[in-house]
This record gives sequence, structure tokens and C-alpha cells, in this order.
Amino acid sequence: MPSPLIQVVLADDHPVFRHGVKSLIADSGEIVVVASVETGAAAYRAIVQHEPDVAVLDINMPEMNGVTVVRNLLKSGSRTRAIMLSVYESRVYVDQSFEAGARGYVLKRSAFQNIASAVRAVHEGGIYLDPALPERTVPHRLLHASVDESASSTLSEREKDILRFVAFGFTSKEVADRLGATPKAIETQKARACLKLGLTSRAQIVQFAILQGWLHGEIPVR
Repeated sequence: MPSPLIQVVLADDHPVFRHGVKSLIADSGEIVVVASVETGAAAYRAIVQHEPDVAVLDINMPEMNGVTVVRNLLKSGSRTRAIMLSVYESRVYVDQSFEAGARGYVLKRSAFQNIASAVRAVHEGGIYLDPALPERTVPHRLLHASVDESASSTLSEREKDILRFVAFGFTSKEVADRLGATPKAIETQKARACLKLGLTSRAQIVQFAILQGWLHGEIPVR
């Protein structure tokens, strides 16, 4: 008697890419896509409805990013195992995904080669990391079987506040005025925080803040 097909919910906001991944998964003969959606909110609803074995989620989606979807699934006690699809190779994004509860991380540039293998591995209870990821991006706990602290836990509260202000669009002078420091001191602390996280641009700071959930609620005041 043949094994039942692995049921997957697929979520990505690029229709052409999503269709390609869906076709590839279907061609494997072992996996069936029970829902194909383009937003995070739709992904969460589809997972709750279908209770698939695996969810393949774009890390960046409208309404709710993939990391938030995974966090919500974990809170709800869902049995679905998640794989993140991402263009980001920096360790900070890999860390964010696994800390949220994901079991796999696949780069979009190699998704057509690796996605079926990732689904099979995660479905069988394993962890899957895209072979194209540089070793330095892999969370230490996955390399050494030890508990690794979250990416943001390496930051001081001051550094977190500074990055959050930057993500909201404040200049170094504006941040300095709010925190009672000099612009030079703020720049130094921001640079130190970015170095810890491997962030090299404001766009990456914004993305990190979104994944941390820092942009919800009021602007921090100290």
C-alpha cells in the first residue's frame, strides 16, 4: 500500500514563483499542495483549515510575514511544521526563523532544486538548511546541538531602542535628542548593534524590526 502524500500549504506573494514551486512539488509524486495563497493571513487560515503536514512560507508577505505566521502556529499548538522561503542569506534571518519555530530554511534562488527535499526532511522530523547558505549563517545550536540565544538577545536595551527608532525613520540627531545622547554616540551604538546582527543597511534594520515585532504599538520613549 503506497504511503499517503505529504500535505503542504504554500504561501508566497509572487504568483509566478509560487506556481513554479507548486508544480515542482506536485511533480515529486510524494507531495500534494492543499492550498496555495499569497498573504500571511491567508496562509494562517489555510493551515488552520487544512492542518497540513508542512507549510512552506515566504518570509516576506503582505498582512503577516512568515515568521509571525510560524509564531502564531506555535502558540496555537499546531502540528504543522514550517519551512521558510527567503532571499536573505544573513544569519539574522535564519535565526529569526528557527527561533520562531520553523524547521527549515530554503533560499528562493535554489528553491527549485531543494524544496522537495526540504519538505521530505521536515516531514520526517528533521531540520533542513539550504546547502547554499554559508556556514557562518547557520545557528550554532543546529551545528553543535547546544541552545543558542536569540539574535536580539545579544543587544543591550539601548541598542534595541536605537534600532527601533532607526526603523521608524528617525535620524541619529533625532534619536540622540530623545535618548539624551550625542549623535556621534548614537551612530557608534547603532554601528555596534548592526555589527552584532550582520545588518548593513537601514532596509535590513527595518526588516529585522518587523520580524521582531518592534514596529507594533507606540514609539519607544526613555
